[in-house]
Amino acid sequence: MRTISLNPRALFILALFLAILTGCASSPSSKFYQLNPMQDKTSATRDASPDQNLTIAIGPVRVPDYLDRPQIVTRSGRNELKLSEFDRWAGSLESDVNRVLVEDISSILPADRFFVVRWTPYLESQVHASYRVEVLLERFEGTLGDSVLLKAQWAVFAKDKRLLLKKEAEIREEMNGSSYESLVAAMSSALERLSRDISGRIVAVLQHEPTR
Repeated sequence: MRTISLNPRALFILALFLAILTGCASSPSSKFYQLNPMQDKTSATRDASPDQNLTIAIGPVRVPDYLDRPQIVTRSGRNELKLSEFDRWAGSLESDVNRVLVEDISSILPADRFFVVRWTPYLESQVHASYRVEVLLERFEGTLGDSVLLKAQWAVFAKDKRLLLKKEAEIREEMNGSSYESLVAAMSSALERLSRDISGRIVAVLQHEPTR
């Protein structure tokens, strides 16, 4: 009978290869998350202009560079951020924030008075919205088991690109748990509060601004 012998180097390489395969097989699978629009679809805002059907374009919406990545970013200290390799956004966070703002503001403003859409360069070239809301997020992250902080600047522009209103927002939303699912839920709630603020300000602006 012929025997096959392996030298120690070959045995070490084989063992290392098997260990890598075992480690890969036991790695946790990634989870993917989306922000969700508000659950209560009841419009609470009073009529601003009963004779007009106005188009409100939301965008562009911008997020900071440190959040512009697939991994969900959390804050673990005053100066430390953590990126989760296995808890990720299902798509672009910037796009997701824009989508939720459009859906939330559309739910809050009376549907028979306002048509809320997402702003794009193509939309602007084809349809001149009555008003446009631009949003710049300065911070939008949280600490697991604690709270989410949303800091933003936003502005309302008229059809002729005049600046009608510019505001800052700082919203802190407590988490109901310590999971990433709880974190994303708190982020969605923070966006709802921002949407309510923007909607109320839009109505106030239109009470003093003639439609052109």
